[in-house]
Amino acid sequence: MLILFDIDMTLLQSKHIGVTCLRDAGRELFNQEFSVEGIRFGGGLDPVIIKEMLQKNNVDPTNSNIDSMRSNYHRLLDLLSQSQQVATPLPGAHELVNATSSHDSNPTIGLLTGNFQETGIIKVKSAGFDPELFTINAWGDSSPHENPIRSHLPPVAIENYRQVKNIDLDPQSVIIIGDTIHDVACAIDSGCRSLAVATGHDTSDTLKAAGAHRVIDDLTKTEEIIEWIMNDSLQQSNL
Repeated sequence: MLILFDIDMTLLQSKHIGVTCLRDAGRELFNQEFSVEGIRFGGGLDPVIIKEMLQKNNVDPTNSNIDSMRSNYHRLLDLLSQSQQVATPLPGAHELVNATSSHDSNPTIGLLTGNFQETGIIKVKSAGFDPELFTINAWGDSSPHENPIRSHLPPVAIENYRQVKNIDLDPQSVIIIGDTIHDVACAIDSGCRSLAVATGHDTSDTLKAAGAHRVIDDLTKTEEIIEWIMNDSLQQSNL
């Protein structure tokens, strides 16, 4: 079994610090009017978000400019993390990560996120999680396709699992835990199970309508969540 956690607004919150660092990266590199207004961040992939930001600010979204934004964003977030906590865990997140990583059935846990690896790890560490617990990951730039979308990420994680474990994993043995309709969609598109948590911008009703197999208000009911995760049947009721 493979359990994949989203990062932002699922495991932790950063109060838009990452967004601010992205904006400031653009202002340092291009112009002081560089704006992030109108950009949807929830459920997005960082390379796609950066491309949209550049286009919105009339900057040519070349690979070089995207790479410069990525590097400067990393530098700013890393610098900030050295002087303050840039992310805090959401209720129940630590308990659920610890319970899944130490469960008797020995599931593998990982991250499926729109974050770049280097900035995602900064957030995870700042919120008090041990990155070493997450052994199979799919990051925001992991898509092998020219036009990346989040639904490309579950197959990447499953292939990573196969390479590490030498096991062909049934997608129904993969649980994707996230807070947006994009997390739900990427699970369904790949035949995985979706556990949606209404701690982000998408409401419980919106997540249900998107087709999540289970919708919960937050991650605090550890035992009930674990019971559902370890159940092989797809359940449609809510906790």
